[in-house]
Amino acid sequence: MKLTKLEHSGVVLEKDGKKLVFDPVEFAATLPELKDVEVIIITHVHGDHLQPERLSAILNDNPSARIFAPADAAEVIANELGSTNITIVAGGDSEEAGGFKLEFFSKDHASVVAGKIPCQNIGVVVDSKLTNPGDSFDLLELNGAVETLLVPEVAPWTKMSETMEFMKLAKPQIVVPVHDGLLSEMGKTIYDNLLRGTCESMDAQFASLGVGESIDI
Repeated sequence: MKLTKLEHSGVVLEKDGKKLVFDPVEFAATLPELKDVEVIIITHVHGDHLQPERLSAILNDNPSARIFAPADAAEVIANELGSTNITIVAGGDSEEAGGFKLEFFSKDHASVVAGKIPCQNIGVVVDSKLTNPGDSFDLLELNGAVETLLVPEVAPWTKMSETMEFMKLAKPQIVVPVHDGLLSEMGKTIYDNLLRGTCESMDAQFASLGVGESIDI
């Protein structure tokens, strides 16, 4: 399976010529042309993860693509796009779509202000290989068998020491940092070095990808 980094938390997985897309957005970079998209997963409703206009463009080229999202994000998509091919998912749900096995977990976006839940959040494990927690440090119980972990690198709700502990708890073989759109070039270097050091302590591979760069997982 091929993993390609898009901007911020956007990721494309490709298997057998079919694609799964996470959180496609545009800020500084333009989304590539995305064909053969079978699945789109929106982890939550925040504008750095859900941009209805970007979804609309992808659906124009891939009208049969299935969208999976938590209830509040699904409502926004339906209101903005009138799309009916949306499946509302919550932690504990499992789906098969486009040749991908999806196991959903999590419930809430991590708190920015103590005691306040910003919105719903969904994490997902794809084909028992890749774990995307969305904007949370939740995990599906895989008994330390996380192969590839997408790690939110910096956000209003993160703290580096907690990010490192999350990685140690997950015990991944490969770490791919995401949620990095807030970082300057200097900040990205500093945060990458800290996460790389944690990976080295766990004998895990650290794969910091630029927009459009790929690895096989």
